[in-house]
Amino acid sequence: MTKTIKFFLILFFVPLIQFNFFANAKLVDEIIVTSSKENEQILKVGGNISSISTDEIKFISAINPSEILNRLPAVYISQGSGQEHLTSIRSPVLSGGAGAGSFLYLEDGIPLRSPGFGNVNGLMESIIEIGDRAEVVRGPGSTLYGSNAVHGLVNVITPTPSKERQGSLKTQFSDQEFIIDTGFSGPTENGGVVLNFLWREDNGYSHEKSNDQPHYGQQKFLFRWDNSKGINDYIFTIMGTNLNQETKGYVKGYKIYNDKNLSKINPDPEAFRDTYSIRSSLKIIKNYSNSKLTINPYIRYNEMDFKMHFLPGKPLETNSHKSIGVQSLYTKKVQNLTWFIGSDIEFTEGKLSEFQESKDVSFGPRLAYPQGPHYDFSIDSRILSLYFNTEWFLNEKTIFTAGVRAENVEYDYKTNIPSGTKGRIQVSPNRSDDFTDISVKTSLSYMLRENNFLFANLSIGNRAPQVTDLYRIQSKQVPGGADSEELESFEIGFRGVSNIGLEYEIVGYAMQKENYFFRDSQGFNVENGVTKHNGIEFNYYKAFGDNFEISGSLSFADHEYDFNHSPNKIVKGNTIDSAPKELANTRFAYLTSSGGKFELEWIRVGDYPINESNAHTYEGHDIFNLRLKGDLTSNTSIGLTVRNLSDERYATRADYAFGSYRYFVGNEREFYLSLEQQF
Repeated sequence: MTKTIKFFLILFFVPLIQFNFFANAKLVDEIIVTSSKENEQILKVGGNISSISTDEIKFISAINPSEILNRLPAVYISQGSGQEHLTSIRSPVLSGGAGAGSFLYLEDGIPLRSPGFGNVNGLMESIIEIGDRAEVVRGPGSTLYGSNAVHGLVNVITPTPSKERQGSLKTQFSDQEFIIDTGFSGPTENGGVVLNFLWREDNGYSHEKSNDQPHYGQQKFLFRWDNSKGINDYIFTIMGTNLNQETKGYVKGYKIYNDKNLSKINPDPEAFRDTYSIRSSLKIIKNYSNSKLTINPYIRYNEMDFKMHFLPGKPLETNSHKSIGVQSLYTKKVQNLTWFIGSDIEFTEGKLSEFQESKDVSFGPRLAYPQGPHYDFSIDSRILSLYFNTEWFLNEKTIFTAGVRAENVEYDYKTNIPSGTKGRIQVSPNRSDDFTDISVKTSLSYMLRENNFLFANLSIGNRAPQVTDLYRIQSKQVPGGADSEELESFEIGFRGVSNIGLEYEIVGYAMQKENYFFRDSQGFNVENGVTKHNGIEFNYYKAFGDNFEISGSLSFADHEYDFNHSPNKIVKGNTIDSAPKELANTRFAYLTSSGGKFELEWIRVGDYPINESNAHTYEGHDIFNLRLKGDLTSNTSIGLTVRNLSDERYATRADYAFGSYRYFVGNEREFYLSLEQQF
């Protein structure tokens, strides 16, 4: 019997167990907005969605977004150097165009980047640490969202202005890092304002200058203004991020992370990443008796300079893009039916160049990466999307949802250097490409018993190729040869609260993806791959009296190649590299009578292969974090965080490429002290 069949037998069997359910729960009563762009109770949603609340984000005091999102089932943000990272949501840890294009990063429903210009380190440009909360959809996103919501989406929700004036100033510091986090919120005559700001400085985990350790400075800000006049609501936001990072490259050698001294050496002291982003929107909402019209124009600008230390020639990449767009949505309720009609329009101008200062890099007698320019091109992009979605209350127990989205993406490409081939590099002549994709989703939510819902959904997600997939190509590729990725997904699950107070959600899924475009361990692009993904996920929370809590997530998954590709020894049925079979996050918490909190967090990452042939593996790791927070006065609190409590030697990322084991090494045990003042 296959694992997939076992998963679904469990899912069908468990709802038959007799439980008594009640509504005064912590997790299932959460209100979320991402699944329908309207406030709704998570308990009744016809599909999986997870949320991290503002209180939890503040308590975590994260030094990177992975600490926040890795608490959720089937989510693994693999941390690199500094703020660099790679994402996994119901997927392997994906890199390159696959990593940039498989996940949609949003703020209040607006993508952080134009979909074709995705950033594999997309969360470094979010304001998740100073936002209100984060919501994650695992698997293909709703038809309400467009390209890149293939394996999942992350939506950061900005905070609503408070009804009373309030402010805060928080500092967090350790031997290596210093963070200032400050905010203000208060009412105005017809609404309110929010202003949040974060500044962090990291000097690397060693002060030994001979090691040339990485360091970085990062700033993030958020301003939100809400105003209401009659039937109209206005929400204006402006957000931005800046990162200046001296990056550490991979350390090479089998299990070198176990060597405390060698693992600290920076093999690429010249590597760096500088990135800047700013975006703004004005949401206009017209509220009628049984309907609502939302118009949301926005603008964005992103730029980044990056030394590509993971390539043999270590070229410098420079990219930027600027966009203007508008989202519109009309919602109407007619008795037991709610329907949504919307459109997204966006125009983008982008640039990308790659230049190698070092000498030609050859493998044997063959030139691979030439000295000089590799690419230098500009792109004009246009995106037009139309979608229709319905929510139908068939009866008091059953909700049926169905939607369809049509999206057209058009690219006009122009090279600024002569076209031709040199080594692995191919510069394509000027061309235009366009892609039209259809996404669909149907879901059903059924109340088995009071506050106990079974849900199932069938969806098809897709994405147009990234501009790097199409125009940063290699000698053996055909210009414009990449096609839109498509992922078919079926999931079934249920959520509820037992009579002993256990809140939980269990979900099983099966997915297949076609036209998978990725870069293999020898640096070659592979087009039109096929993969399949099966898994089961748990999310739970249980309180023991007024003082003890246990919560967490657990997921098991098989991510496999579903095709053969002899050049890099891919065999159908092989596990995809960088795909842990198990992920777990368990938190034990003690709540004091005075409002303090003690938490022990256990993070488990299972073993996984680190190359396509499955000949090399990483053994996985277990990490423990300790967090304590308490009040000194009614307005002053103090906190202590011990990251990597047991001082484990481990790798946050492992792979095998160009004939070498390569690792990003996890930080040693580190103590962080925080002080927060409310005013």
